Amino acid sequence: MTLTALALAASPAHAGELKGPGRFCGYSPIIDLLAGERIKTLKGGIHGGTFRWDGAFGSLVVDGIGWASPPAGWMLSGATSKGHALYDQRREDGRYTVAIWNRRHGAAYFSSRRPLTRQQLAAIDRVDLFEEGEAPENCKLRTVFSWE
Repeated sequence: MTLTALALAASPAHAGELKGPGRFCGYSPIIDLLAGERIKTLKGGIHGGTFRWDGAFGSLVVDGIGWASPPAGWMLSGATSKGHALYDQRREDGRYTVAIWNRRHGAAYFSSRRPLTRQQLAAIDRVDLFEEGEAPENCKLRTVFSWE
C-alpha cells in the first residue's frame, strides 16, 4: 500500500512533493501552505498517512490519522486556533512529538528530532483536521489512498 500525491493545481507537481501556496488536505490534517512551504509524502495506509512538512519554521514529520483514538499524554487547557485539543510535547523513541485531536476521530502527530520550537508550535496552530467520511473543501493539493 502506498500514499500517492495528487496535485490539482494548474502547474505540474511531482507525486510525493507538493509546494505552497495552497490548501493541502492530507489524511487528516488540513494545512493552508504558505509560499515556500512544501509537503513530501512518506507513507500511508487506509486510515492515515505520514508526510514531511517543511517551511520557514523548519521541518516536521506529520502522522495524520482519519480514524483515531484520543492521543496519549496530557491534554493542555485551551485549544488550537481551529478549536482542536492540543497535547503536551512528549519524547518518544528519540523524537519530540506534539499531537492535536478534533475530539472525535481526526488526529495529527507532529515530530522532530529536537524539541519543537515556538515557530513550529505556531505552524501547528494553523492546522485543521478532518476525519474519514468528511470531504474538506477548497483543497488545491491533497493525498489520496492507492492500492499500488
